[in-house]
This record gives sequence, C-alpha cells and structure tokens, in this order.
Amino acid sequence: MSIGDSVVFKYFRDPENFAFKIDSESTCSICDKSGIWLDAEGYSGINEIKCICDECLSVGKLLPLEISANQVDIESKNSDEIIYRTPALPSWQDQVWPYLDGDYCVFEKLASKLDFLDKNQFKQSFSDIDQKTSDLDWLWDMLPDTIVSNLEDGNYDVSVYLFSRNDKKHCTWDAN
Repeated sequence: MSIGDSVVFKYFRDPENFAFKIDSESTCSICDKSGIWLDAEGYSGINEIKCICDECLSVGKLLPLEISANQVDIESKNSDEIIYRTPALPSWQDQVWPYLDGDYCVFEKLASKLDFLDKNQFKQSFSDIDQKTSDLDWLWDMLPDTIVSNLEDGNYDVSVYLFSRNDKKHCTWDAN
C-alpha cells in the first residue's frame, strides 16, 4: 500500500506527490508494515523514527512517542491534527502551519505562476507581514512557469507553499 491509497489527510491535499517519502521500500517504524512511507527522520521530538506509514500517522501514533511532524503557533482544537496526524510540510527549514479565519489552512502543493490569475493575486495570497517584509516581485520571478506536479518538479532553491482556506489562497515561502 502506498501513501494516499486509503488515507485522506484533512490538512494535506496530495501527500502522494508532495510529502517527503523514503527512497526505497522499508517497514513502518511503528507497525512494521512494508512500503514506501513518509520520511520521519526530520520529525522533532524526544524519540526518533525512520519512517511512518500513512495509516499510523493518520491515527496519531506519533503523539505517545512525543514526536511532532509539524509546528503550530496558534493552539486550537485541531492542533494535534496538524502536529501529530498530518504529513510534514516539504520544506528545507522549520515552517509554522498557517492559521486563518479560525482554523488551519490546507496545504495544496508547491506553487507555480500558473496557480494564480496574475501577480496581484499571488501577492495578495501572503500575510500582511510577508507583504511588508518580503520582496514579492522577486519571489514571483522565482516561481516556475509550469505546473509543479510533485516534489521532483518543484525542486528549486526557492519554494512557495500554496495553502487554501475558505476558498482563498494563502502562501508562505522558503529558501534553500
């Protein structure tokens, strides 16, 4: 079984194509099921594991191990869902999961210019802080001109993470 065959993650749209996975078949560090699983070596916590299957992640098996897949700044009723039951964002550095309008955003994919109507929509998808402190014109120029279908397609020195919340786009970014 591979990622995405049976488990749907509430806050991560396409883990099959945009989650970090191990390179070759291995056993899940928790249940010993064999497959190409989520790479958990970058997860933080008291304990360490190599990989985790989508089923073990989705039911919260990281929580008793005190291992976090993601970080949040705002605690809410869904914090544990993001921290312990959602694949890690495919970023080079630690990223805080965006929270807007009373809930966390859904991670859609790595963005390209084709994910936006125009540069203005792209700029408006960033937080007020990012709009003031980031060079969004430069960031627009760094976006790929073709659709990013998976992590391999989006392997650039600068990545824009496309989220959605209430039918609105929200972006964060990261540089290698």
